[in-house]
Amino acid sequence: MKKIFLSLFFIISILSLGFSQNINILTFDSAVNFAFQNNKDYLVAKINLENTLHDYETKKKDPTTLILSLKQAELNAKLERLRFNNTRLQVIQSVRNAYFSVLEAKAQLRLLQKQLELAKEQLEAVRIKFQLGNATSLDVQQAEINYLTAQNNLRSGMNNLNISWSQFWETLGIAPMENMELQELPLITLNLKFDELFSVAQENLISIVQAKNNVELYELQVKLYDNEYTPKSQLISAKNSLESAKITLNQALNNARITISQRLDQLNISLENLNIENKNLELAKENYRISNIRFSAGLITKLDLISSEINIIKAENSYYSALHTYWKNLDNLSLAVGKALYEEESKK
Repeated sequence: MKKIFLSLFFIISILSLGFSQNINILTFDSAVNFAFQNNKDYLVAKINLENTLHDYETKKKDPTTLILSLKQAELNAKLERLRFNNTRLQVIQSVRNAYFSVLEAKAQLRLLQKQLELAKEQLEAVRIKFQLGNATSLDVQQAEINYLTAQNNLRSGMNNLNISWSQFWETLGIAPMENMELQELPLITLNLKFDELFSVAQENLISIVQAKNNVELYELQVKLYDNEYTPKSQLISAKNSLESAKITLNQALNNARITISQRLDQLNISLENLNIENKNLELAKENYRISNIRFSAGLITKLDLISSEINIIKAENSYYSALHTYWKNLDNLSLAVGKALYEEESKK
């Protein structure tokens, strides 16, 4: 049994050590900026965009550039900008996922700490009851097992938190920063409508814009080839390509409609779940307030009070988990339309 309490002292010492340091807050926006500076996909996309824009500007200034070549360069520049924006959205999404993983692992660790405290109190209570003849040796053994299990769960939680931090720093592309804490993101509610989202997608979603570019390009080809100086075979080929491009565009539009509709539904459902979890959290806080009063009046035990604290922590974890799901669904919807919807709200 001495080993049990030595292990507990070791765990608590490690946990308390982290709180004896000066803590700095790393905001989500700062984390994203780190990722932008170091993410290879983002940096390559930025270079590709700069090269494509340079090519377009060069051809615009060159008086020998043919109309079709200039149009192709213009459409390429437009499409490359969207590819860059899409890569940017993906980087933000990956940072958010890693950011939330750390927050959730830390919240879980807090719960495991409180559960260990409860298991310790229960073990002490059972031992006293055993000495008084009100509990059996099996009761004591079960309480000891519960206590050891809680210890092991806490160690596992600490390991999960360390892994989450390692993955977070890797996502940002930087070395670990000491004494750093993250903070929860606020809830941002948006008045999103399907028709408006679909309009945004038609101007920003790569699959749609690329299909529209092809239609525009082949329409220009048909116009340029429709003369007596161009072989009819080229005109027929251009017309066939145009019809094929129109079919591809319709498919892209239909796919976007389905995806946007599904992800908008997911976002709305996650918001409803978040409201439910918020009510559960308020209820848990009220129950804890009442438990505190009853404990002060000697109507409940310390074990009951700790259980009430655990219920609050569980409710808080569920609330923030629902908040994280909401943000993740908002990221998914933003990718479905090709634009960061939350950034538009922050500009208002």
